Amino acid sequence: MDPRLFLKMALPVTFGVSAITLLLPGDIAGAYTVYIMLSSLFAAFLLSLKVAYSYERELKKVFQYLAFFILFLFLANLNQFWELLYGIFGTHPYISLIVAGIAYYLLVRSCINILKVTDFTKIHKKEWLAVLFMFALGNFITANFILNYKIELTVEVLTKILFRILDNTIVIMLLPVLFLYRKQSTQDKRESITFSIVLIGIIISTIGDYVFEIVSKISYQELSSGFHTGTLLDSIYILSYLMIAVGLYVHLNYYRWTMKKIDIDKLDLTFS
Repeated sequence: MDPRLFLKMALPVTFGVSAITLLLPGDIAGAYTVYIMLSSLFAAFLLSLKVAYSYERELKKVFQYLAFFILFLFLANLNQFWELLYGIFGTHPYISLIVAGIAYYLLVRSCINILKVTDFTKIHKKEWLAVLFMFALGNFITANFILNYKIELTVEVLTKILFRILDNTIVIMLLPVLFLYRKQSTQDKRESITFSIVLIGIIISTIGDYVFEIVSKISYQELSSGFHTGTLLDSIYILSYLMIAVGLYVHLNYYRWTMKKIDIDKLDLTFS
């Protein structure tokens, strides 16, 4: 299998699978949404772990932290997980904040390890301008959120503001890496297009709801109440999760697929 050919076939399928959410009747769309989210996230978790064991040092840590971040996304979409936590600790709001905090910690650690193996000298000025634009957009998103709550800055609201700042930070950390991987690849050529798709999926899942909130003019509370019901936001999340899983799958199989394309008869096995 040619990795690029597989991606050309798989990516339209991911768009189709996510778009189906919007076409299904309300009673079916919710169940479909949950099933696709959970299955894609669980697959991505296993794939990221497997990719991690094929690397050493920093890249190993990148995919290990990414795997457990994905695992927390999986748990966050699992009703039984919340029922268990609330059954043990009670229905306190800080429970969800702690879970979100752990997930952010894992993603930030993964980003930090990515940056350790990134050569920023090869990134062009136009791409740095794109990073600056994203920084400005992130500040606008945060300001828009604050204005929606006016002066009611409760602990919950302040925590959500902090999460928005973290999301913006994560995107700013990942954009230079995305630009770099778009232009170059390492010796085994697995980290270019495949990892770029993973990064795009992470970015969409990180800021997709914020951008959707601004464009649709729907408040955060309304978005939260419509989660897992087959909304456009659900479709965006499904797309991001599937992109992460597809990118990791091709990343894992890139070397094996590439080796199968080599014609052994054309290799020069003589010694000079």
